[in-house]
Amino acid sequence: MMRASWIFAGILSLAASVPGVAGSQATDREIEILRLMGTPIGALSPISLPMAASRNHNYFIGRFQTGQRRSPGGTNLAAAAVGLDLQYRGGSIYGLTAGYQERECRFAGASCGGHALFGARAQINLVTGGSTMAGLLRDNSTTSTFGTEIGLGYAPNVTDGMNACTIDFGLPFSVAKRRQRPRFVTYITPGVAWDMSCRSGGPSTKKSYFTGFGIGLQQVGNRSLDIYLGMQKVFRSEVGSQLGISVTYVRLP
Repeated sequence: MMRASWIFAGILSLAASVPGVAGSQATDREIEILRLMGTPIGALSPISLPMAASRNHNYFIGRFQTGQRRSPGGTNLAAAAVGLDLQYRGGSIYGLTAGYQERECRFAGASCGGHALFGARAQINLVTGGSTMAGLLRDNSTTSTFGTEIGLGYAPNVTDGMNACTIDFGLPFSVAKRRQRPRFVTYITPGVAWDMSCRSGGPSTKKSYFTGFGIGLQQVGNRSLDIYLGMQKVFRSEVGSQLGISVTYVRLP
């Protein structure tokens, strides 16, 4: 009888230690947050619109980005990624991103450790202002750029057995000192993002509004190197704010 009791107690202890049981599954709200924060739009810091360059050439740009997101509930998500962009005829940019995000075990049902993340993005310059912005700021060395951008994101296994996909759309605007080196630039990107589970089950598609903004130095030391400090706020509870650094290097012809 005593032996049977020990066996029964051991079975109960083993069952209690198995992750992902019904009582510890992540809620739909937590899954939606993980989906949004797990792809490049939520994991990596925002970056300025590209500098206009000679329209006689195409430019390849190497990119390194980081992102550190801390939510009010204490979730800590750190990500790093590399990217390759093509600036077509000195204007708009089309690029690919690949990276990795590490996460704390904050959410019940979410795996510890981390996951890969991938993305594709297009940034299209629409209007470049010279004299108008210079007149408003009373500084002839000032220029501005307004454009649009669209991004696609994918992250496998953001929580147990569930993948994440995102689509985002933004309206970036930047203001820069044109005649000094390094150029000082400030930028802001209001936008909207949709997160979904990529046909892997889970809650339905969710829409979120966000604003990315930051400051940067362009042509640091030479014409090829730019450095940005970016921040992002998603207007949803428990998502928190993000801070990160981005470095780009353009291959000049």
